[in-house]
Amino acid sequence: MKMNFIIFQKTNIFILALSVFISVISSSCNISKSNDYEVAFDTIHVSKTESIDYKKSKLNCNLNISFVYPVACNEASLLRDLQKIFIERIFPPEYSNLSPQEAVDNFVTQYISNYKSIKAEDFFEDDYILEDENDFIYELFLENEIIYNKNNLISFIVKNINYEGGANSSNSIYGYVIDLNTGKFLAENDFAGDNYNENLSFLIVQKIAESKELNNILQLEDIGYYAIENIIPNDNFVIDDKGITYYFNEDDIAAGFIGITEVFISYEELKNFIVKGNPVYSLAGF
Repeated sequence: MKMNFIIFQKTNIFILALSVFISVISSSCNISKSNDYEVAFDTIHVSKTESIDYKKSKLNCNLNISFVYPVACNEASLLRDLQKIFIERIFPPEYSNLSPQEAVDNFVTQYISNYKSIKAEDFFEDDYILEDENDFIYELFLENEIIYNKNNLISFIVKNINYEGGANSSNSIYGYVIDLNTGKFLAENDFAGDNYNENLSFLIVQKIAESKELNNILQLEDIGYYAIENIIPNDNFVIDDKGITYYFNEDDIAAGFIGITEVFISYEELKNFIVKGNPVYSLAGF
């Protein structure tokens, strides 16, 4: 039986109220603060190993979680909304109405339960001898990270590295930006206008080619990237005080062996496209 925990891609289902203000929490929390609408964060860490006996060996399962979640704001209802959106971005949807700790605990219990239900004989021939215990190892690294938390913007990424033995592995990063002024996720048309696809596509391709030290963008197709005309903005990005970073996951725009493609575009490079009056325009200092 195959476990398949999926990080669900972004859907703009969350509306956050305008007023968010920090409350006092204990010094034991790992706190991030913003200047205006302030939100505090804490982290739940999990590191757990389970094994299944197989002949004279053990089949291992390693689970590592580092879940950063909102821990304080001025109203309980607002805090719950923020927590829910963070839970929904890192865990399956059935956990969305749980508390952060409950979501983590339930996820861990289910993941380990699924692993321990595996029958080794379903994967190996009777006469197969496991020479290396790492030949069959389930491993999941699941974490999120706050990239930016100032100027009424919260930007964070969710990382998922999932290995299920043999060639069954995946590696992904998803980025999100919450505009606390509107309570919505920041989208490309918000900062780059209705023509964002046309405006940003060539710039993204150029930046990828530069990172690979290529003289011609067409050379990308020679090293494993798909047709360059299909490399377009994918709404998977984060922001900070220097610029915007896009993430293209395995097989999105290139063959799997390329891995994740990360594209950083500075605000200076974006200045001709950024729409006036939006949070990114102010952040960029234009």
